Amino acid sequence: MAKKDKYECLVNHILELLGEKDNVLFFTHCVTRLRVNVKDKGLVQTEEIERTEGVMGVQWSGEQFQIIIGSGVDSVYRAICEKHGLAMEKAVEEQLDIVKKPLTLKTVVPTLLDTLTSILAPIIPAIVACGLLQGVLYSVQSFGWLDPNSETYVFFFNCAQAAFYFLPVLIGYSAGQRFKCSPVLAATTCAILMLPAFSAMAGTTIKLFGFLPITYAGYSSTVVPAILTVYFQSYIEKFCKKFVPKMIDIIVTPLITVMLSAVVGWALLAPIGGWLGVFVADAILWLYESLGPVGGAICGAIYPFMLMSGMQVAMSPLIAQNLSTLGYDFLYPVTSAASNSAMAICALYIFFRSKNEKTKSVGLSTGVTAMIGVTEPVLFGLITKYRKALIATVIGGAAGGAVMALFKVQYLSFGFVPFGTIVLAMTDTFWFYMLGVAVSMIVTVIALIVLKWKDE
Repeated sequence: MAKKDKYECLVNHILELLGEKDNVLFFTHCVTRLRVNVKDKGLVQTEEIERTEGVMGVQWSGEQFQIIIGSGVDSVYRAICEKHGLAMEKAVEEQLDIVKKPLTLKTVVPTLLDTLTSILAPIIPAIVACGLLQGVLYSVQSFGWLDPNSETYVFFFNCAQAAFYFLPVLIGYSAGQRFKCSPVLAATTCAILMLPAFSAMAGTTIKLFGFLPITYAGYSSTVVPAILTVYFQSYIEKFCKKFVPKMIDIIVTPLITVMLSAVVGWALLAPIGGWLGVFVADAILWLYESLGPVGGAICGAIYPFMLMSGMQVAMSPLIAQNLSTLGYDFLYPVTSAASNSAMAICALYIFFRSKNEKTKSVGLSTGVTAMIGVTEPVLFGLITKYRKALIATVIGGAAGGAVMALFKVQYLSFGFVPFGTIVLAMTDTFWFYMLGVAVSMIVTVIALIVLKWKDE
C-alpha cells in the first residue's frame, strides 16, 4: 500500500479527532512524531487516534500530545497542513535532547527512557515478528510436532534470529533518524561493528595505524554500542556538512563520517557499551552472593533495563561458568524467570483491561510468547510504551527475584523462562521456582491495579 494511502484516514480526520481546528494551539513534528498542543485535552479522542492506520502509538508529554508515526512523519505532517490549511512550523530538533534537558535525579531516567523508546519504537514490528516466530517454533518443538533437527525447523529458526542478530543495524538506522544524521550511514557503521569477520577474531587486539589499539569483540544483538556510536556519528556528519564544500559533499562526507565513526566506535564507544554490560552482570552476581533476597529483588527489578539495552548478553559467561562448575545456575531464576513472569502477566493484564483493539491484540500475542520465554516483543511493544506497566513489571520482578534468591532456586541450563523449558527447573527447588513465578505475577497485577493502569 502506498504511503499516502496508508495515512489517508489520519490526514483526512486528524483535526476532527483532535477536537476540530479551533482546539489546536500549535502543530509541529520531530523525527518520528506529530506534536500537538491543544486548548482542551478532553476533546482529544486518544483511543481513536491510536487505532488509526499508520499510527504506531500516542502519548501525552506534559501539555503536548504526541502521535508516533516513525519514518515519513515529515510527509504526513506536510499533507495534514496542506489538507486543513494549517501553518507549517519548523521541525523540532531532537538530536540534543539528552544534553539540552537539565539532567536532575528527577529528569535523567525519563529523558533516557524517552530517547531509548523513540529509537526502539520504529523497529518493534521486526522484533515482534521474529519473537512470535520463536514462540511458535518453541511450541511446536515442545509438542513434538516438528523435529528440531529437520531442515524446515532449522530454516525458520534461523529466520527468527534475524532481527535479534542484526539488532545493531536496526538500532543504527533508527538512531540515525533520532539523532538527525543519515540513517543509512548510521546502519552501515553499526554493520561494521558486527561484521562476522571481526566477530570471529573476538579477543584479538590490533594496532590501527601502528599505535591505536582495537580489541575485536562480538557486538551482535547489542544495543548500547550502536546507540553510542551513532550519537557520536551525528556530530561528525553535522561537522562535515558545515565545512565540506557542497560540490564534493556527497563523496567526502559519507567517507569521513563512516570511517571515523567506525574507528572511534571500535576503539572506544563499543567497548564502553560492552564494558557496561559486563559491569552490570558482575554487579548482579555480587548482589546475589552478598545480599541474598535483597540482592535477588534488585536483580529482578533491573532485568528489564538490561534487556532493553542488550546487556543481558553479558550474563552468558557467568551462567555458563555456573553450569560447568556447579552443574546448575542460580542467576536465571532471579533475573530472567522473575522478570519474564512479570512481563508476561503484565501483557495479559493489558489484554483484558485495554479497550483499544490494537493494544489488546499486542497484549495477547506478546503475553503468550512471554510465557514461553520470548519477552522482547512485550518489552518493546508494551512495557516501554506505558510507564505504569514498566513500574509494575519492576515491582513484580523484584518480588519474584527475592523469592528465588531466598530459596536459592536452581536452573539446569540455558533455556526459555518461565515456562518454555520448565523441565530445566525440575530440581529439588522446583516448587520454590513455581512460587517465585507466582509471586512475580501476583505482585505485578496488584501493582497495575494500585497504579490504576489505563491506555493513556
